Amino acid sequence: MKKYSVMIGLLLLIGSGMWSCSDSGEEPVVEIPDDPDEEEDNIRLKAKFDIGAAVTNRELSGAQYANTLRTHYSQITAEFEMKMAHIWKGENNYDWAAADEMVNFAQTNNMKVHGHTLVWYSSFPNWFKSANYDSAAFESRVKTYIERVVQRYKGKVVSWDVANEIFNDNGTLRSENCPVYQTFRDPIAFYGRCFAYARAIDPDAKLFYNDYNVVLASGKRGAMRQMVNRFQADGYPIDGLGDQFHYMVSTNRNTIRNGLTDMAGSGLLIHISELDIRVNVNREDDYVYLPSEQAKHAEAYRDIVSFYESIPQNQKFAITTWGVADNGTWLRDWWHPKEYPLLFDDSFQKKRAYEGFLEGLN
Repeated sequence: MKKYSVMIGLLLLIGSGMWSCSDSGEEPVVEIPDDPDEEEDNIRLKAKFDIGAAVTNRELSGAQYANTLRTHYSQITAEFEMKMAHIWKGENNYDWAAADEMVNFAQTNNMKVHGHTLVWYSSFPNWFKSANYDSAAFESRVKTYIERVVQRYKGKVVSWDVANEIFNDNGTLRSENCPVYQTFRDPIAFYGRCFAYARAIDPDAKLFYNDYNVVLASGKRGAMRQMVNRFQADGYPIDGLGDQFHYMVSTNRNTIRNGLTDMAGSGLLIHISELDIRVNVNREDDYVYLPSEQAKHAEAYRDIVSFYESIPQNQKFAITTWGVADNGTWLRDWWHPKEYPLLFDDSFQKKRAYEGFLEGLN
């Protein structure tokens, strides 16, 4: 009945418009009002902040995937195409093809891009690590890399994870396999300068520090707060903090809520940057995603989104899911093949988890 009513209304609007303009000879203009019911059923339309998804170019080439993304999300994050090792092939050799393709998709489809990530210990290319640069040469080359990347996408990438995963959960600096830690006596100062290099090129881009387990690990949060305080005292720019939110339906909700509130105490923008929620928490080979499990999943999404909604409005940057549909999740490789952590099923149909996400939105 709803479709017929809309059609009748449109015909009446068109008819009245044609009569009213007949004397002037002007073409009739028909304004179709927004459908409030559609907004209530779509996370992109209902949310008062951006809804993002991590994507790959391979996935974007699929029509059903791309259509789902355009319909339900307003922002994208490259899963790997914008990481250092994928772009920086040699000191003066940059491969822009994959990152350009992703940014062009976003522009064509009126979507924002969150850049991920400029400096990450795990994404320094092998040629760089084997060069054994001293601290001055190391920083000079990283500075040039940041400047070239940010300049290329200035005005096209709205925000960057400038630094990613530099702390352990207990708050100590990551040392294992970390070229920055191995090269600098004061790694925090180096990261601060990286933020400054990015800001100098694109003053409008929001600059984030991103990590995992942030709301669970008080030691990590404390170290992040100390870093923010130091940046602010030393004049290094930082706009926001991201927590990846790779959690489970069994993760304690009070711990999540309290940790998120503590993060917001920084006064910075807060990004739930890589959200997925595992349901097969015990890695059971005979696990079945039963309706009862789906209900638990929906509740977890609802609660997390509602916790995010409880922080000040001016600190809400985005919620980004790490993937779109279950068939593309990294967790089926890393965690267990029987895992269903996202908002859409293997056929790109909305799950109860999607409805839970909607319920959590104000």
